[in-house]
Amino acid sequence: MAYMDRARRVIPRGMTSRGRGRAVPVAFRRGRGAHLYDLDGRGYVDLVMALGPLLLGHSPAAVIEAVRRQLEDGVQFGGQHVGEAQLAELIVEHVPSAQKVLFSNTGSEAVQAAVRIARATTGRRLIVKFEGHYHGWIDPFFVNSPGVSAAAPAENALIPVAHNVAGQPAPTEVLVCPWNDVAALEAVFAAHGTEIAAVITEPIPFNLGTMLADPAYLPAMRDLTRRNGALLIFDEVVSGFRVGLGGAQAMLGVTPDLTTFAKAMAAGFPIAAITGTDEAMASAIDGPVFHGGTYNGTPLSVAAAIATIDFLADNAATVYPHMQALGEQLAEGLRALATKYTIPLVVNQIGSVLQLMWDPHLPVRAFADADAADPAPLAAIGELALAGGVYAAPRGLMFLSTAHTGDDVHHVLGAYDVAIGTYLAQADIG
Repeated sequence: MAYMDRARRVIPRGMTSRGRGRAVPVAFRRGRGAHLYDLDGRGYVDLVMALGPLLLGHSPAAVIEAVRRQLEDGVQFGGQHVGEAQLAELIVEHVPSAQKVLFSNTGSEAVQAAVRIARATTGRRLIVKFEGHYHGWIDPFFVNSPGVSAAAPAENALIPVAHNVAGQPAPTEVLVCPWNDVAALEAVFAAHGTEIAAVITEPIPFNLGTMLADPAYLPAMRDLTRRNGALLIFDEVVSGFRVGLGGAQAMLGVTPDLTTFAKAMAAGFPIAAITGTDEAMASAIDGPVFHGGTYNGTPLSVAAAIATIDFLADNAATVYPHMQALGEQLAEGLRALATKYTIPLVVNQIGSVLQLMWDPHLPVRAFADADAADPAPLAAIGELALAGGVYAAPRGLMFLSTAHTGDDVHHVLGAYDVAIGTYLAQADIG
């Protein structure tokens, strides 16, 4: 591809985010609704949705108009502006745990801020994270995330800490625990409870395999942290506003102390939020925590987030059921293809998010189960589907939006039918 040759001359690997890499490169000129158009004008049903942010599809009119109005009033002020309080009030209104809100720009930044606040508020250092959960690319939490093979717990119920980037040191103040295992978490608290500042988790681990924990697991986590004086941090960078206005915490009925949001809250504009109770945020309210950033609460992104949340609030009764119905339709169609071709394709679906896995351990309850899946067939099928006008991530994670329709789902299923058949014929395993 000529563009990639050009890009590689000036950009490492030709891409500014490794998460966009694929065997068959494609570059885009524009997006509209649920569709993308490449440099040659070919159209695709978009199932990547910018890796999650485009909950309202590409260029939603209400958001674009709000940003256009803000452009006329100023791009950046270097001081407070009324939109910040307005957006914070909306988040407090809809998110169960939110009493105070800080803004940053990316999910990775928000996680770092939440951890800093937790440590300063509790006066402790240790952070517990879970194997297979992704909390951004910044050290020291880019460990034991997808890309690092699953490992067996040691005698102390902890997973050996492994950095996702070769050559980087593993942090000494992060404990990695198997997920969805109450006994393991109890053992970690029994050994380190007085030193643990916080437990951080994806309440719905979309980066692990798009699954729900056992019903008793998150309540047990909530109880353990509370009894031991540690804070509970929900990383809702993906789930926030996507599974509902109140996020996963409202959906699951478990209220954390601190929460991070990003992605879907601003329809593609860069913004993130750190929210929490007054007690959990004490070190940021009147304590020692410094939270800075030139672009924190930047007016354009704030305007986009206000418009997004307003739209979701006004249309919640229709948009979330719509995306749930489309998710079920796509999942059922893909499962039917698995039956048709007698292939070990597993499809997990929660709302507007699907995760395809090829021959994982069943049932998929934890990272080791998902990590056992073979990534190669799905990546190959995804590249074949690209030729059929479907843009999907090679790792099998699919996002739908309010802009997708039943016709889009029908197109995807047709393209995947052809792609799976072609893959099996080429591999001579059908």
